[in-house]
Amino acid sequence: MKKFVSAVLTLLFAAVAGGCSDSSNAKTEKTADELLDIVLSSVEFPQTVSVTDSERIEAMGIDISGTEEYAIVQQMLSVDVVEVIILKVEASEMTSAVKSLEKRKESLIKDYAFYPEQVASAEATVVGSKKNVAYLICHSKAGDAEEKLLKEI
Repeated sequence: MKKFVSAVLTLLFAAVAGGCSDSSNAKTEKTADELLDIVLSSVEFPQTVSVTDSERIEAMGIDISGTEEYAIVQQMLSVDVVEVIILKVEASEMTSAVKSLEKRKESLIKDYAFYPEQVASAEATVVGSKKNVAYLICHSKAGDAEEKLLKEI
């Protein structure tokens, strides 16, 4: 009986460990714009505007030189603090992409520390990666949006 339980536990552990690993070569088939739409439809966002100007993106501290494609939106009015950045990158660029998004998160927290609602949204910002996607979601319900995004990557 002990051998049976041991064998079952070993198989269970192997299955769990295998399911948690994420191949560095795995890629999502969805475009950056499709992933952005998933985030924007996951929770209520105020009106946003696309950021496409490379100088503006560089001023945000985001290096898009190693990206295959990207989608970025920000709040239209400064009353709300929301921002979504989706970067599809090569595996070799992932660490750099996530670091630049972490710096952007720090900048949002510092820059929008004026009103309680803005502070809450900035501090709720999530940064992460899965497969070939690095992302930043700045929203008071960023965790909910991230959950939906991760299911679709």
